[in-house]
Amino acid sequence: MNQQVDAPEPVLLIIADISGYTRYMTANAKTLAHSQTIITELVKAIIKQIELPLEVAKLEGDAVFLFCRKEGGAQPWTETKQIVGDKLFTFFRRFSEKVSELSQSTTCTCNACTHIEKLRLKVVVHSGEALFHRVLNFIELAGVDVIIVHRLLKNSVEADQYLLLTETARRDLEFTEPLQLNRSSETYDDIGQISTLVYQPESQSAADTTTAEPSFGSRFSKSSRLFWKLWLSAFASKPKFSHVTSATSRAGRIGFAILMVLLAPIYLPVGILFVLIHALREPGVSHRHNAQHEHKADGSCCNGH
Repeated sequence: MNQQVDAPEPVLLIIADISGYTRYMTANAKTLAHSQTIITELVKAIIKQIELPLEVAKLEGDAVFLFCRKEGGAQPWTETKQIVGDKLFTFFRRFSEKVSELSQSTTCTCNACTHIEKLRLKVVVHSGEALFHRVLNFIELAGVDVIIVHRLLKNSVEADQYLLLTETARRDLEFTEPLQLNRSSETYDDIGQISTLVYQPESQSAADTTTAEPSFGSRFSKSSRLFWKLWLSAFASKPKFSHVTSATSRAGRIGFAILMVLLAPIYLPVGILFVLIHALREPGVSHRHNAQHEHKADGSCCNGH
């Protein structure tokens, strides 16, 4: 008797990838721990925007791999394609909002926290086929098109924030507003040339992403939540993100965690006081720097800001 083999399904494949930390990292346990926390908050902000017909295939460190089945959905594809197209821009908008929120909420002056605004989002979309198969309790996607969408993360686009579509993805998507798409192409070994279209959304400033002046209670709540997450990051496991790289050893991370425990009686009350002072500042007052500005790890280059 012949064993039945599942056939590939037509799918839209999407990878939302966070980048921007690599060139700012230092071999410093505190910076490494805080960068993991910040990336985690940004990944969670993207995941919260995902709903059917989009599904999460897996988390890949500082990237989210998504898919959308083109057949068998609750709605016909003619309707789904615009829903997905609009959702891509929701990712960019929510990401910018979260970056703004984190940068305004942190009271830390480490290298990671002072460079939150340098983080950007890349979204790569390809349309093709994928084979769904179960590995233990997980559903894995396989096939040439799955390989292609991952290869496209390494491309020739000279920008740190963009939406990259293959021609097949562009035909399968609709957008509410017209886009300025620039034609390009990428070439990979064993795959060949792939025609692409690139859209570069404008980076939003904190003023652009803030729709209403937050109250003192809101500012204090956000700053204190971030403070606790950054403090607890000292006890996290080894780095899990490909863009967060450091030469910090396991011994260095353990030493940092022990130091935080010893300093807790002093550090925590003082930290909460800093959060209170930070929340009392006028909304929108933040210290911003141009692209050429480089922070020292201790923040001393600009009086701790």
